[in-house]
Amino acid sequence: MLHKTRTFAMSLAVFLVLGAVAPATVNAWPLGKALHLHPRALREQDTRITVYLFNKAERFQEVSVAGRVYTVMPHYGLTIKAPAGTGVFAGTSTVSHHKGDLLFSVSPEHSLKTITIN
Repeated sequence: MLHKTRTFAMSLAVFLVLGAVAPATVNAWPLGKALHLHPRALREQDTRITVYLFNKAERFQEVSVAGRVYTVMPHYGLTIKAPAGTGVFAGTSTVSHHKGDLLFSVSPEHSLKTITIN
């Protein structure tokens, strides 16, 4: 009788330990979460538009997008993702624009295109 009780207690302890480790093991499974019941519910639509800014000037330029200021070094580029209608404003004054001027508004026609600033 004692042997049966001890076997039952050991089996219960093993199941408890396996239950605690199971989430880590399931995520490490080669198929990952491929068999999730509702994969479309987890995926959100990204409606932002990707725009590539290139600074062809000889000095750095700052741009403000949705309240965040980005610095673009001379002869370098910057990739920005923003919703349609978001304004891109000049953060520094140059010969062609003043600080705070609207450079362009992000629109679907700008998607995956290079826009040069100087």
